[in-house]
Amino acid sequence: MVQLARPALALLLLAFGCASDVDGGDDSVGSSDSDSDGDSDTGGDGTPEATALPLEILGPAGTAVAVSIEVPDDLAGASAAELALTVHNVLEAGAAFVIVGDGEPIDLGAPAHRLARASGGHATASLALPDGTLHAGANRIVFRYDREIRDVSGFRVLDLALVVNGKRLETDLPADDPATWTAPSTDADAIARGQRFFTAESRDGGPPCARCHADDGADLAYFAFSNHSVIARAEHHLFTAEEAADIASYVRSLPVAAIGHPFDPPFQPGEAKVGAAGAGHGAVLPEDDALAAALFPDGFPDAPAWDIAASFDTSTIALPVATPSWSRWLPRKIDATWFTRGDGMLAIAEAALAEGGSLEAAQAFSSAAVHLGTEILITTGDHASRVELLRYAAVKLWDWQRRHGGFDGPDHGFPDGGPAFPYEVGFAFFEAAFAGGLPDAMHQAFSWWTAQAAVNPGRGHTTGDRPLNWRDVLTVADSAGAGPWTLTYLHLVGSLEESQGALADDFGTDRGPVRLLAVPLRRVAGPVRAALLRRFLTREAEFLAGGGALTSDHHVVLGNAWRDGCDGLTSEQRAELRALAPVEAATDLAACP
Repeated sequence: MVQLARPALALLLLAFGCASDVDGGDDSVGSSDSDSDGDSDTGGDGTPEATALPLEILGPAGTAVAVSIEVPDDLAGASAAELALTVHNVLEAGAAFVIVGDGEPIDLGAPAHRLARASGGHATASLALPDGTLHAGANRIVFRYDREIRDVSGFRVLDLALVVNGKRLETDLPADDPATWTAPSTDADAIARGQRFFTAESRDGGPPCARCHADDGADLAYFAFSNHSVIARAEHHLFTAEEAADIASYVRSLPVAAIGHPFDPPFQPGEAKVGAAGAGHGAVLPEDDALAAALFPDGFPDAPAWDIAASFDTSTIALPVATPSWSRWLPRKIDATWFTRGDGMLAIAEAALAEGGSLEAAQAFSSAAVHLGTEILITTGDHASRVELLRYAAVKLWDWQRRHGGFDGPDHGFPDGGPAFPYEVGFAFFEAAFAGGLPDAMHQAFSWWTAQAAVNPGRGHTTGDRPLNWRDVLTVADSAGAGPWTLTYLHLVGSLEESQGALADDFGTDRGPVRLLAVPLRRVAGPVRAALLRRFLTREAEFLAGGGALTSDHHVVLGNAWRDGCDGLTSEQRAELRALAPVEAATDLAACP
């Protein structure tokens, strides 16, 4: 397959400042790493033609990639043609464009197209094309990155097709296969030099590449960063072309299989999950109703059992929310003071993590990062720095998991009592959201907590604060615009988790599952509201019959939850629920007579 020259801004976060591309890291035109002996076809205008999917439009402003799709004669004049796209990392308007044939540029980030995601991620939509855009034969489609967004060097096109009269016309481009990639060199000296460059040397005054990545670069292999991306990014950081090729040779030499992709979100829940790569971006449900259809094909039960969620495997149930892609795990910058604060506690803990790798070492490292992140926030008010510190810690802990047990066991690499680092990054965004400290913070918190729920939702061992506080999970889901079925699913899982293990004795207090009622009741349909309340009141009656008691704060929370949602119930539903409620809770259901 023909190789193409790649722009210099392609590999993420190899050194200090780490932020020239939030979600790039592969080739600018596909990511094939097979050998070649020629130049690509540029279609006569200098724009390189894509050779594989996904398309990688990564680089400085002006970077462009072209692809052609054949349109048969009988469809060429059809009206209402569309361009169907799945893109990754279109963040805002005025940066990413597509030009179909001789048509005007279409701004992929325009709000009407619903492809922009402020926090990155993938999106799918169909763009209407003006009549007369298509002609018989090869129709050239050019994707262009016109304006550099801070910390971003481009976007990806994961899939594309022309849709004409209901017929889908696709490219003949193959899907790139990392298994076919070969190293620039297999020479032992080149690999040794590449290892030294990656782990111990810098050319631009920043720290070595390994600071932002796994210590040995395993994440670049695991998530299939290509030779070209490694070389281009290394050259950007002032390594020579020969040195950069040595670094790529070193990465290719690692005994680490390419499991995921830079654009697929780690730990994305779904049936096809594989290790830390999760089930891929394709597992993200297109709409909230799809979750209801999958979980409750016969309709939501009128009287769901309290333990209905016991059969839910949170790692395999697909949701209409994406977890953060690996590029969102990597820190944007490294602050040298992290490693000197508190008498070097983080540096000491990191050394122990790398050397011994025990669970206790992982817990100590995570605790050090959380402690320093809190200290940074208290002393400086800098939410962004706290997030970067916790991203850095999450990458190192991910690599600890990979090296010590992996991700394929029943605990997914997250043993009970182990560091809940997706939670910690999400919690930093959660607190930033309330302080207005970071943009899109609630959505980002929800994304990180979705990853945490997929691998360890608590399993009855949570304290209510770690690894997930389900009241907070519902709050971020609600604030992030999650649909009613997503909220209902999270409510069922969370309320069961918060009535088990260490929290079982708190059922009759305000710390029990009663606190989870308010958020879903604001958003779900009346019959489901009634079913959720029916489930809770039945369990409350069983708790009281077993000798339990309700605190005054429990009554307050239940009364508020009823008041927030009772106007969505019919008078018959309200009467039936009041009759079901234990006498101790009767006054809590007084609103909405």
